[in-house]
Amino acid sequence: MVRNKRLSFDERKQQIKRAAARIFTEKGFENTTMEDLVKETGLSKGGLYHYYKNTTGILYDIMLDGIVYRNKVIMRSIADGSRWSIEFLAEEMAKKAVDANELMPVYVELLLAKKRNSRLEEVYKQLERTTFELFEAQHIDTKSFGLTSNQVTFMTFFVNAIILSANVLKEHALVQSNQALIKEMFLFILKQIDSGNGTSRAESAHAQQQCKSRPHVISSPSAKEPL
Repeated sequence: MVRNKRLSFDERKQQIKRAAARIFTEKGFENTTMEDLVKETGLSKGGLYHYYKNTTGILYDIMLDGIVYRNKVIMRSIADGSRWSIEFLAEEMAKKAVDANELMPVYVELLLAKKRNSRLEEVYKQLERTTFELFEAQHIDTKSFGLTSNQVTFMTFFVNAIILSANVLKEHALVQSNQALIKEMFLFILKQIDSGNGTSRAESAHAQQQCKSRPHVISSPSAKEPL
């Protein structure tokens, strides 16, 4: 149990999140109760509920901290001179896949628990939206590669598959020692996607040129470029 002392509102929330992260990792998110956190933090039940009404809210805030952490990692790379490119994206995805920071075990608990918890599935989707909003706020263009929503989902799945495997099978050292190879795997996939999208853009440009040379031909208003 954490010894109680006078803390500011934000400091208390940080204390609660740290305690929750330990319990989520030890017992699993689905097996953790607010009573467990009362014991771990040393707060009264009413004191804990003043900050959080349920474990889902705590998990969400911990994952927000994870998004902020990942955004800082990316911004540090940009500050060091990296430019937004396919190679940069592959590098950052590989970093996330092998990262063993203190919040990663909690992320694994979210991935495992959302399979049986529709509410956590919505939490996961909201976190995805927040990630892209943060990128946009930092002027990181996630749409510049022409990735479709299905392709973005697949790349995210690929990263999560590595994270889950490393944690469940306890093979962090293995994946970390192969970060360069993982980057090359991501880079290969992204280059295939970029090549395919480039062809689509070329075909679209050619079709538009044909339409200009034949005024009587009207292109379909429903036709769209890849997102």
